[in-house]
Amino acid sequence: MLKSHYLKTIFLLLSSLGSLHSDANDNAPARLLEAFTVSIDSTIISATDIQTQKLHSSQLDSEVKTFATRINLASLIDTRKDYLTALAKQTTTHITLKQSQQNVRHLQNLQRENAVSTRKLLAQKNQLELDKANFDIARQQSDNIRLQAQSKWGKVLSHWFLTEPPPYTNMLSTLNKAVYLIYLPVPLISPMTKVSIHPYGLREQAQPASLISSAPIYSIQQQTGAPFFYLSDQAIDTYHQRVAVWLPLKTGKTSGFIIPASAIVWHLGQAYIYLQVDDEVFKRVKISRKKLLSSDSYFIQDSLQEGDILVSMGAQMLLSEEFRGQIPADDDDDDDD
Repeated sequence: MLKSHYLKTIFLLLSSLGSLHSDANDNAPARLLEAFTVSIDSTIISATDIQTQKLHSSQLDSEVKTFATRINLASLIDTRKDYLTALAKQTTTHITLKQSQQNVRHLQNLQRENAVSTRKLLAQKNQLELDKANFDIARQQSDNIRLQAQSKWGKVLSHWFLTEPPPYTNMLSTLNKAVYLIYLPVPLISPMTKVSIHPYGLREQAQPASLISSAPIYSIQQQTGAPFFYLSDQAIDTYHQRVAVWLPLKTGKTSGFIIPASAIVWHLGQAYIYLQVDDEVFKRVKISRKKLLSSDSYFIQDSLQEGDILVSMGAQMLLSEEFRGQIPADDDDDDDD
């Protein structure tokens, strides 16, 4: 009989422990939710700088970020000088050639009238052949310079600097701006007429760059993708320094929310925002996908809902209050009288 009593007692104790364990598991999500929420009395909310706003979805053009390097045009300017010199020589030899042709025709007329010796006519014909050779050499030299420029700079830039007629509009505009070399990623080898560029990666301060043409592939700068020249007002002092470039995609727009930078708080390297879920209750939400639009705003793509109430000001105070509320109060050591 006593043994049966002991067995019943042990059974009841085990049942009680199982019930406690089950209750603990059932309350785990509630405790986890509570760990990421904070309750603030409405009077305190009114007395603080906590401000809220409704979230409204926005759409942003899809972009991909890459880099560019500014190209030094000094060698192209030197090539222009050599090309103009070669053209001047070609013009001179052409004038000499035309004069030799005229001299031969004149001596031929005189020789038919026996007014000049055959030896003199032959000497002039030899001079004509020499002048033809000099002209051909000069023309070949200018053609070689032009073809070499095209192999290094492409047809468009070469035309602007070598053969564009006065007033040299494109060349002068290029000299007043900056030329960048951009290797477009393999999936994007179709060039965009406009991209955005900034030397220090500040998207909100980026300026447009316009497509010039495809660029030859430089062996010392070989990158993955197809190279293109772009022209921009955004200049930097250092050549071949990498600068940030944003390439617009043709895949449509990205949906998300634009929020003020003051709404984001940081904890252990992770970004969070607070949403107001009740008059006095705020929930902390982790932000995984964000994009800096300007110094004052972010574009976020996390699982938020249209109409959610975002804490736009005072999020840092809520974070402090949340963690302060998780610290157990000190035991009252005062003895009762």
